Amino acid sequence: MLEELVVTFVVSAIAGLIIWLVKLSKEKRREQADKKTIYDCLYKRTKQYASFTVGTPIDDPRWVSTTEIASYTNLSPDRVRHICSIHEKIRPMMKEDLWPGKSLEEKWAIREFVDLQPKRTLS
Repeated sequence: MLEELVVTFVVSAIAGLIIWLVKLSKEKRREQADKKTIYDCLYKRTKQYASFTVGTPIDDPRWVSTTEIASYTNLSPDRVRHICSIHEKIRPMMKEDLWPGKSLEEKWAIREFVDLQPKRTLS
């Protein structure tokens, strides 16, 4: 009887682990697909402005709002916000990106288009 209980426990644990791994795999594939969708959207929208060194005081075309991205990609604004925040090639607008007197808005840009100075490496 104890052996049957142990076998049942082990089989249940293995089944639970397999189900968890399948779910994790699906989430990662969806995340990668959403990352590509959002990056492609931003790239197509802003590639002609990549050579700009600074935007205009009115509107810098290299930055795209969360709602614009969500509308274009058919993803929810929360999903866009999450994916943009974890994507290594996308960065949020920060206070130092603003012209004096402008208020901070939730906008995103491709890092290589807006980062003027290369990252320093420790050597």
